[in-house]
Amino acid sequence: MKLTSFIAALVTATAFAAHAGLSPVHMAVELVNKSGATGAGKRQPSGQPSAGKTQAQSLKIMLDNSSTKESFDNLVVKYWFFGRSMTERGVKVLVEGERKVSLAARAKELVESEVVTKSYTEAHNNLVMGGNPVRGGQGGGQGAVQSVKVPASGEKIMGHAVRLMNDGKVVAEFFSDVTYKAIIDKPAAAAPAPAANKAGNK
Repeated sequence: MKLTSFIAALVTATAFAAHAGLSPVHMAVELVNKSGATGAGKRQPSGQPSAGKTQAQSLKIMLDNSSTKESFDNLVVKYWFFGRSMTERGVKVLVEGERKVSLAARAKELVESEVVTKSYTEAHNNLVMGGNPVRGGQGGGQGAVQSVKVPASGEKIMGHAVRLMNDGKVVAEFFSDVTYKAIIDKPAAAAPAPAANKAGNK
C-alpha cells in the first residue's frame, strides 16, 4: 500500500538579542517541521482516514558574529521543545538539549538539534465494520457498522525555544510562544526537608 509522504514546512524566525547593544552575535532560528498521519495511506474498514498523527521537528540555529576583532569560545546554545500529553492538561518541556560553540570574528556557524518525533491521537469515534453493532450502530448482524470510542493518547509538540549563552549570560533568545519563557525560567522545586524524628524514635 502506497504511503502518503510527509509534508515538510520550513518556518524561519529571527531571535532578538536580549542584550543587543552588548553583543555582536546574532541568532536566527529555523524550524524544520514534518507532520503526517500515523499509518498514512491506510484507511479504516469504514473508509475513514487514520486518526493518528506523527510529528518530526528539528531546529536549525544560525549564529553570526559581526565583530571584526572579538571571538567567542564559550558559547552554549540551549533549546527546548514544548508540548503536552494528550491525557493531561498543561504545557511542559518534552525535550531539551544544548550545543557548545566557538565563533571566530566575522564567522558564522550553523547549529542543529536532533530530530524530535512524537505521535498522538485525539479522542474520537471509530466506525468499525462487522460483528454485532453497538448502540448507535447501523443495521444488525454481520457487516453492521459499529461506533467505537477511541481515547486520546500520546504526546503533541506545540512549540520551541532557543537561548544563546556566553559565559553563563544570555546573549539572545527566541520563543515561539512568549509563555514558554516562564516555563524554562521557573525555579527548580526545593528538595523536601527531612522529617523530624519523633520523641522516643532512634
